Amino acid sequence: MRRSDLGLLALRLTTGSLLAAHGLPKLFGGPDRRPPTALSSLLGSNYAPAWEKSGIAAFAGHLEKMGVPMPGAAARASGLTEFGGGLALALGAATPLASLTVAVNMGVAVRAAHWKTGLYGQGGYEFALIVGAAALAIGLTGPGEISVDHLLGH
Repeated sequence: MRRSDLGLLALRLTTGSLLAAHGLPKLFGGPDRRPPTALSSLLGSNYAPAWEKSGIAAFAGHLEKMGVPMPGAAARASGLTEFGGGLALALGAATPLASLTVAVNMGVAVRAAHWKTGLYGQGGYEFALIVGAAALAIGLTGPGEISVDHLLGH
């Protein structure tokens, strides 16, 4: 095993798990809904309140205010990309597809949702930019030997 495989594993696990944690509330959150206790404990005191303010309907409402067409479908697609793409990146599974969809989703998030705020600070695009860049780097480099894709011979 090469050090680069360990580096790719660290990058995939960090990027993928953070993105999946970001997508979960979009898909399953909402008023009167709580995340699993273990997840809240792991992710901190801000996670449960964010979960309750999230959900497809709330996310679709934000997208509608931004002028995104078909906001309900866009909210579902984005949530699924963040959650599913994040899990796939973390596992190194279907890496070319996962990295491309995540990079495109993050590019849209930068432009549509965060650009007007700028790079830094609350509402800025630094998180979406770094996640998109990491996904792109993983896709261009490959997931490394410690991955589902490698186990399956891809």
